[in-house]
Amino acid sequence: MTQLLSDFLLHAHEFDSRAQNLRNRFLNPVECKVAAVLLAVVKKDHQWQILFTRRSGSLSHHTGQIALAGGRYEPQDLNLTQTALRETHEEVGILPQAWQTFPALPPYYTPSGYEVHPIPALSTGDLCIQTNPDEVAEVFYVPFDFVMNLQYYEMRPLQYQGQTIATPTLPFQHYDIWGLTAMILYGLAERYQQYCEAV
Repeated sequence: MTQLLSDFLLHAHEFDSRAQNLRNRFLNPVECKVAAVLLAVVKKDHQWQILFTRRSGSLSHHTGQIALAGGRYEPQDLNLTQTALRETHEEVGILPQAWQTFPALPPYYTPSGYEVHPIPALSTGDLCIQTNPDEVAEVFYVPFDFVMNLQYYEMRPLQYQGQTIATPTLPFQHYDIWGLTAMILYGLAERYQQYCEAV
């Protein structure tokens, strides 16, 4: 499974996401701030899982939402992969060298004016989590196989400038994964389905 997963993450950017294309055309941004998030796949409890954060209640934006670790590109960052690794270290304490990273997925646009680049990453070691309480209230994990199953997603309306589009959400236990995070996961699941059909 490790080799298959690594190969998928290496080639994921080559596959398309219909839902991503629809959403990006719907939002149709003109000028964006650039950001990157880490699509962090880890070996935990003898299975592959994706790492998520729940945002701190003290933050001024997106309080309490489920997110992938990451943030805004800074001029000192060499590239967007470094942005995602730096932000992940700042939020949950995981050192950049803990990750094997892969080519970025195509960017997602947000109603708040961001162009967000997901960076797939894999870690097989034991990770030492030290959350920054100013940014992160909780770290939790969702099994990779669960996230890759399109049947588990539900649709919810997204309204923007007087128009509405259906966007995916992913209920898991007591967590409500929605918004950009769910959109990135759904796009990854669409790509995984195409990858599995191709290999």
